[in-house]
Amino acid sequence: MRPVALRQAGPAPEHEEAQMPPAPAPRLLLIATMPWMLSVRLAKALRAVGFEVQAVCRAGHPLRHVDRRIPTHRLGWLREEASCEAAIRDVEPDLVIPCDDPAVGILHALHRHDRSGRLCAVIEASLGDPAGFAIAEKRSALIALARSMGVRVPRSEVVQHRPRSGCALPSSFPCVLKRDQTWSGMGVRVVHSDAELQYAWSYVAGWLGALRACKAALRDRRVPTFLDFFAHDAVVELQEFVPGSPANRAIVCRAGRVMGGISVVAEQTAYPGGPASVVRIIDHPEMAQAAALLAGRLGLSGFCGFDFVISPSGQAHLIELNPRATPIVHLAIGDGTHLPSSLYREMTGTEPEIAPAQVPGDLIALFPTEWQRDPASIFLQQAHHDAPWDEPALLRSCGLTPPQPAP
Repeated sequence: MRPVALRQAGPAPEHEEAQMPPAPAPRLLLIATMPWMLSVRLAKALRAVGFEVQAVCRAGHPLRHVDRRIPTHRLGWLREEASCEAAIRDVEPDLVIPCDDPAVGILHALHRHDRSGRLCAVIEASLGDPAGFAIAEKRSALIALARSMGVRVPRSEVVQHRPRSGCALPSSFPCVLKRDQTWSGMGVRVVHSDAELQYAWSYVAGWLGALRACKAALRDRRVPTFLDFFAHDAVVELQEFVPGSPANRAIVCRAGRVMGGISVVAEQTAYPGGPASVVRIIDHPEMAQAAALLAGRLGLSGFCGFDFVISPSGQAHLIELNPRATPIVHLAIGDGTHLPSSLYREMTGTEPEIAPAQVPGDLIALFPTEWQRDPASIFLQQAHHDAPWDEPALLRSCGLTPPQPAP
């Protein structure tokens, strides 16, 4: 890991400043196993504030279509772990940033298998205390920890086997079956009656789940998405259903200390139980406090996202943790919050080279999720459409004709 300029205790004498060469920009390596646009938005935001950015991704990934080229390293179709290890050793980054859930798993595996300790150092600097890795990976372990800390969470229990009709439930129907180590709603099913339990189990852990994993592998152009379904034991949680609106708290932190955060509530999702496609920026102290408590307890570092459900009474129920970058981490909002800038200040002790443009208003249509959900969506006119208008080749690579932004 290369040395990075840190904040000095006091100003250096003028003659010393003149003789000192400029410190190298902190070098970041993004790992993107999924063709998600968030990695592009984050890479551009990080580079704009002064970071040197490289990435590990597959051929055809959106990161390879940006106008000002981002240096990329090949991600193997099957040997992802080996590809990422080679890239980290080649780049020698100051931090590694996972942009999706499989990337987190790859870094955790590299940390477990590293005998020299060279990879461990950069992974711990990037993700935080390794003692928290197992909890950060699993919904069920996180919920149990949060409950023990007094954070508001749904009632839940781990289900070891296929539920039987009439089995004890943590609450009345509806309830939710959730499988650990899945994402984008792939391992989640809402159960409305006792008769639905068998079908729901097959949906998250049985043959229907395998079919959905196959479909997801084709969608994401990632073969291991299907293989991962069989590689991990089916740890399933039966959880109380909390009515309300999905919400997210995105933070950037270092060794458990939160340096900045953004809270949003979903106004529209891509599909029921799926990712948000339109969000509204909110101020919710309970969400911010819960995220800070858990980040400190787990010793988290880097970008993270905490998912909540906000009940009609305004209470925030923690649902899960994404120990990775999420689709809103690149946004600069009206109160001056910009997570990439906060990370740059922390690592260099200086202000970013370019002040980020703030998002107008508080309603944001996320690209390309809302566009793909409904090209005629009213939100694309009413909200700030967070599309990379300066990247026409990237837009065309998505198979979409770039519309003209509103004047």
